[in-house]
Amino acid sequence: MTVSLLEASSGRAVAKAQPQADNAPVRKADGPRKNGGFLRKALIFAFFLPTLAAGVYYGFVAAPRYEAQTQFIVRGIHGNRLAPGLASLMQAVGIGRSSDDSNVVLEYLGSRDAVTQLETALPLREIYGRQEADPLSRFPRPFSSASFERLYWYFGDRVQALEDPDSGIITVKAQAFRAEDAQAIARQLLTQAETLVNVMNARLEADTVSAAETAVADATKTVMEAHDEVTRFRNAETVVDPTQNAVAQLSTIADLSGQVDQVLAQISQNGRLSPANPGVASLKAKADALNAQIAQEQKGLAGPHSAVADKVSSYERLIVLRELADQSLAAATASLQAARADARRQHIYVELISAPNLPDEAMQPERIRAVATVFAVSAAAFAVLWLLSVGVREHGQ
Repeated sequence: MTVSLLEASSGRAVAKAQPQADNAPVRKADGPRKNGGFLRKALIFAFFLPTLAAGVYYGFVAAPRYEAQTQFIVRGIHGNRLAPGLASLMQAVGIGRSSDDSNVVLEYLGSRDAVTQLETALPLREIYGRQEADPLSRFPRPFSSASFERLYWYFGDRVQALEDPDSGIITVKAQAFRAEDAQAIARQLLTQAETLVNVMNARLEADTVSAAETAVADATKTVMEAHDEVTRFRNAETVVDPTQNAVAQLSTIADLSGQVDQVLAQISQNGRLSPANPGVASLKAKADALNAQIAQEQKGLAGPHSAVADKVSSYERLIVLRELADQSLAAATASLQAARADARRQHIYVELISAPNLPDEAMQPERIRAVATVFAVSAAAFAVLWLLSVGVREHGQ
């Protein structure tokens, strides 16, 4: 009885264990099959298809693009980033470069304003929509609108403006489907950069000189008012220069005083020689008349408000005010000249290094490089998918 029970238990244990043993090889066989199918699909979709599509497009479909190039430098006599000795030598001959202004020009060349002005000067949409272009390269691209924003982003793919950090040379590269179109775009961008620099110079000079010009205008107005005051005084007093009149009166008084002295001397002489001489009385009357005339002249020279002295005082005050106004005008004019000279010293210029060329061969797109790039990216994508599949498989086991 006991033996039969053990055998029965052993039989059931073997029966339970048998399905597990039978199922184990099936799980091991399905895993590699599923994993192998996934890798084959990943290899096709992530590696072979993109590389094949890139090879077909760049080898047979992509339209050739011509690239025109121009180089220039924004220079001035300030803002140099050269060695100290070389910078001073360059400044001595009036050559230098401004890094800040170079950055302004560089940012402008990639801005929407540059595209707007370029579209005004050239038929930009027609240039980038040539029949020579393939559908993927032409503007507008498939499934894309022809809005200005799309044109701006398309322009960023076809035009590059780069600055050499060591030399400060700005290089502009413009691509188009015709050589003359590429040259026209590069030439127009160069013209717009020069226009921008001229506007910056004009604005700088206006800001620097405006205050000095205002001071000159105010000083000129003050000078004119001072001269008008002098003219009104002369017309009112009917005299050109009261000081000259005062000098003339003083001269008259001096002459009269001299005559009085002569008469008194004659009276004294006659009194000693012949005291009863009747001519002494006439000489005394003459002396009294001369003294009365002297008193009258002195009264006209200094005394009431209508005297010459008062007129001279008013006239001299006006002359002092006029001279001060003239000096202020001279100082303001000197400041204006100095401000203009300083503004000219701060001017910047676009110095052309190489003019926009007319390419005779299409150098874009770089077909082999583009296909190699797609190949490398596809290989990296396949490697990532393979690592993910290995991780999933290990996690499942």
